[in-house]
Amino acid sequence: MTESVGIEILRHFVLDGCEVKVADVTPLAAPGALDDALRRLSRHRRDKTLRYRFERGKMLSAGAGLLLDNMLRSRGLREREMCYVEGEHGKPAFEQYPELHFSLSHSGTLVACAMGNVPLGVDVQTIVTARESLIDYVMNDTEKAKLHSLNDLAERNAYFTQLWTLKESYGKATGTGLSHSFPSFEVVNGEVTALSPLTPPAHFFIFALDGAQGAVAMLDEKKY
Repeated sequence: MTESVGIEILRHFVLDGCEVKVADVTPLAAPGALDDALRRLSRHRRDKTLRYRFERGKMLSAGAGLLLDNMLRSRGLREREMCYVEGEHGKPAFEQYPELHFSLSHSGTLVACAMGNVPLGVDVQTIVTARESLIDYVMNDTEKAKLHSLNDLAERNAYFTQLWTLKESYGKATGTGLSHSFPSFEVVNGEVTALSPLTPPAHFFIFALDGAQGAVAMLDEKKY
């Protein structure tokens, strides 16, 4: 697919007024690529990137900034010109454009960005091994039963990761993040159903990539 300098765009889709892109940051491993990327990003993103100790974390942080810039440019804006503010739980927003909502995520060598006109959240996650400690943290009894009914290990891990991204995306959309008590979901044939009432209500889109799962949550307009 199309490339943006320093990252490779892997997926691009639009749903219900929300635009989503997923990219690979591997090109930032080339000599000088990371430094070049940082020169093109805001001081906020540069400072955030340089706080990472290891090169991989720096590549993901800078790659997220490049992907955000890529999406802003189609709206006549640039990431380096943005002033950031944070909500109570650290959810970022643009001070000059509070009506323009965005969310970022990264895992492995992947970065994802969602942007739209309602509060939203995106999460992308390379496949996670469904360890018991994580299962107890993320899943309810219904979800655990479904997980344990799957005999194939790869299928179990993909299902677990899918639920993880759904719950992360909802926490990001509400701005409560991991402080939110994870609501429960059922996923049947790619359709998401809440097993308990969501406050605020939201609707979802799930997607998969090679070795990764992703989800987008959008708060229902005029109901949040």
